[in-house]
Amino acid sequence: MPESPRPLALEQMAQRVLSDASNEGEALVSGGRIVFCALILTRFLALGGAHAEGGAAAAWLQLPLLLGSIAASVMALWAARRRMFGAKLLVASTVLDAVFAHASLLSTVLWHGPHYTGLLRMPDPAAAIAVAFITALRLSPSAAWIGTAANLLLMAGLTAVDLHVNAGQSTYGAKELMLLFIFIGSAGVFASVICGIARRLVLEAGTASVHMERARTNLRALLREHHDVRTLLSAARLRADLLLREPLSASAPGHASALVEDLGELSSFIESVKARTLSELTVIEDATAVNVGATLRRAMEVVQARFARVRFELEGTAGLARAAANDVSVRIVGGERGLTHVVTNLFVNACEGDGRQGARTVRISVEPNPALHRVLLSVSDDGPGFRPGLLEGERPRAGTTKPEGAGLGMLLVSGLVEASGGTLRACNPPEGGARVEVTLPTSG
Repeated sequence: MPESPRPLALEQMAQRVLSDASNEGEALVSGGRIVFCALILTRFLALGGAHAEGGAAAAWLQLPLLLGSIAASVMALWAARRRMFGAKLLVASTVLDAVFAHASLLSTVLWHGPHYTGLLRMPDPAAAIAVAFITALRLSPSAAWIGTAANLLLMAGLTAVDLHVNAGQSTYGAKELMLLFIFIGSAGVFASVICGIARRLVLEAGTASVHMERARTNLRALLREHHDVRTLLSAARLRADLLLREPLSASAPGHASALVEDLGELSSFIESVKARTLSELTVIEDATAVNVGATLRRAMEVVQARFARVRFELEGTAGLARAAANDVSVRIVGGERGLTHVVTNLFVNACEGDGRQGARTVRISVEPNPALHRVLLSVSDDGPGFRPGLLEGERPRAGTTKPEGAGLGMLLVSGLVEASGGTLRACNPPEGGARVEVTLPTSG
């Protein structure tokens, strides 16, 4: 039976979508930087290059700077197309943007004409504001903040050089500088806000895309398995026809046994599809708060009606009652239905055991941990415990010892818990039986 993608991978796949979007943004910035630097280089050469204003000294600064920026942008474009940009490289790219932008203004400060009135009287400082805005394309708030800080520091250093070197020509003062810094800082704040919003939207879109892909995968799997179902139904129909035609023949018991086997396989398949579908529908929903004590009691009453011989014990009943009364809640995808699905599976597994021997007593405990914002739910029993091969360290594996089990129950429960930001651990304690511990984040 093909397994569904693990819900644990949802966050990783959504992060991959975010990384792809960030790399696309970096590729766009790199392409724009190449075009911009090429235009500036063309303008510089058209105005005379080394013979233009500033002479050879300005040319020695501008040419390597522009050519270096183009080369670095080509490399960045190549890396972005191959999805190589992570958080650190995005920050480095924004800082390089600021360095290139302000270094290009240095020649204006050092070599200028007789009518120069100061750096702030030129349109060039607008480049720093534009660079701060461009950081929003990286979808990285940290890159936006660090890029803004780099712009502010470099502009402060550049204006300090301008005021020192061109003390007699600069006509701006503290008020103009403060206004420019406010503009750059505001652009950075605005870019950071845009980054945060865009990042959230991309993550939501990525999660929705992952859910759709999971749904397609499951649908394709079900369609492939549809052939097996038709085969089982055809075989069962044939056995039933043979029994109707020859009810007293010597081969009738064999036909009946085969019919029972076919129907058992069909029942197991239907249960597997139902469990996978329920898990998928639950994981698609958002994580919401649900009361632990109340949900546990309702699930216990339902399972108790099915397994009347099993005794359920709520360890620390007074504490559990206080938890319910004080509205101690956890966040889990699917809300109450999700938590009910988890605890019901744990209760039923404990009651059924390995299919031949089940538990006589099932103990449930709830331990809130306000310091860690977690709630520990423990379900232990006195049954046969987990058989060899069904545990991988402290994690359950796909598989079952039950004659009619599909082996997906604990795996799906584990995926649901992990998709909610929690953990699931399973073990055979020294005193015997089995224990499953579920840790979920609190809603507060």
